[in-house]
Amino acid sequence: MKIHTNLKQPGKPLTHYWRVCVGGGRVGEALRADFQKHLEMVQREMPFQYIRMHGLFHEDMMVYREEDGRHITNWQYVDLVYDHWLSIGIRPFVELGFMPYDLASGDQTVFWWKGNITPPKDWARWEWLIEQYIHHIIERYGLDEVRRWYFEVWNEPGLDIFWKDADFAAYMELYERTARTIKSIDSQLRVGGPASHGFGDHVGVPPWGEEFLAACAERKLPLDFFSTHPYPTLYPVDLEGRGYMTWDGPDRLLVDARGCDQLFRSSAYPNVERHYTEWSSSPSPRDPVHDTAFLASFIVDNNWRARGLMDSLSFWVVSDIFEECRQGDTPFHGGFGLVNIQGLKKASYHGYWFLSRLGNDVLAEGDSYAITRRSDGTLAVLMWNYCHYRDDANDSRLLASAKPGEIYGLFAMQPAREFTLNLEGLGTSARLQITRFDREHGSVYDAWVAMGTPQHILPADLDVLRRCMELDVSVQRIATPANTLKWTTTVQPFGVTLLEIRSE
Repeated sequence: MKIHTNLKQPGKPLTHYWRVCVGGGRVGEALRADFQKHLEMVQREMPFQYIRMHGLFHEDMMVYREEDGRHITNWQYVDLVYDHWLSIGIRPFVELGFMPYDLASGDQTVFWWKGNITPPKDWARWEWLIEQYIHHIIERYGLDEVRRWYFEVWNEPGLDIFWKDADFAAYMELYERTARTIKSIDSQLRVGGPASHGFGDHVGVPPWGEEFLAACAERKLPLDFFSTHPYPTLYPVDLEGRGYMTWDGPDRLLVDARGCDQLFRSSAYPNVERHYTEWSSSPSPRDPVHDTAFLASFIVDNNWRARGLMDSLSFWVVSDIFEECRQGDTPFHGGFGLVNIQGLKKASYHGYWFLSRLGNDVLAEGDSYAITRRSDGTLAVLMWNYCHYRDDANDSRLLASAKPGEIYGLFAMQPAREFTLNLEGLGTSARLQITRFDREHGSVYDAWVAMGTPQHILPADLDVLRRCMELDVSVQRIATPANTLKWTTTVQPFGVTLLEIRSE
């Protein structure tokens, strides 16, 4: 790949929409010291603006109970979580759910931790709970701060595992009562939904999208943002990692986002904010691909190409401290996290770190590369080598039978890619910082496999893996005759390379 550009040309603005939001498991997990350490590391190195988690009203948060005919709220655990988040520069993207046990109309639950998925037994009491919650956070954090938050009504109600009977009429009642209650307190608070599940076989069609927008318009309901979860698989859920997912093509995110865009344009809400509040390579917390080097270039490639199609795309999730189907049995078990339980940075972590280093102006772009400029004049050149799944990888037996280290057999391996840069418009010399990721540089999963896949990581082993998880960094200072930089590098399959250039 030959890249020739003049750096004196004006750039086009770049919005870092991938840094708006990131996901977590359930809010109760955010009380744990190790989860907090993982989130703090993320915020130090590649900060996000918001975090979204399940289970705000779940029993382990102890926010609501009934005693002797009284309904009682307790916000102390919520305060501990929000106080910590705000102290490290990240705000809540609030998911309102699940149902407090004492307010639930039934006993159906989801996940190992048993989040109640039924409507309230008393709608007026649900409205009272929402009112108490909003008043509390405004009193504690101030109206100006809370106006910057988002309030999303429930999670994936189109699936009967998340909302009893996947009852659309009942969900619309939940949405209407919740949205009107919030807006009655302050009209500038931002509320939305329906947080619909992966599109599955309905390519480009968000579940409940058309119905939800039509119902909101008919009832004249407030809708500040639309949320959905565009996972690129043909089956939306595989909580136990049974291997029955199938992967769609490399353009699936773009196809789904464009389908949403077309839907909005034909609705009563053409300019509604688009927040896609869960996304990863699959919706399974037991997908071994999540641990592999694949995730780095997958994240870079998809986020770069989907620019302009959404206001945020929230990766699911920060940490493998995550218990939807119990904790994983091994250090690398296919969990969603950017970091594993021991705090080791996975390939997905590096993917977002690379994106965070891009500038605010795009000077050039092409097949698997981008050249941007930061406000201080530093150039950030990002190059990657994405390899998609093999056409026959959707045979679930391949995934189910693959041992650690054999997972790469699922992919159509591309040869190493050579990038030759010819960049005009520099000074007479330049400082180059080159940061590389591939299976041999920064892929802690591959280092763990080379170590023999220990199920229990000893302290000495952990020290080795911590060194292996870091990216390869080198610095060069070179003359640039005629104010032109000529430089060549090779990016391995699944690899990402960042070249940071500063004129001297």
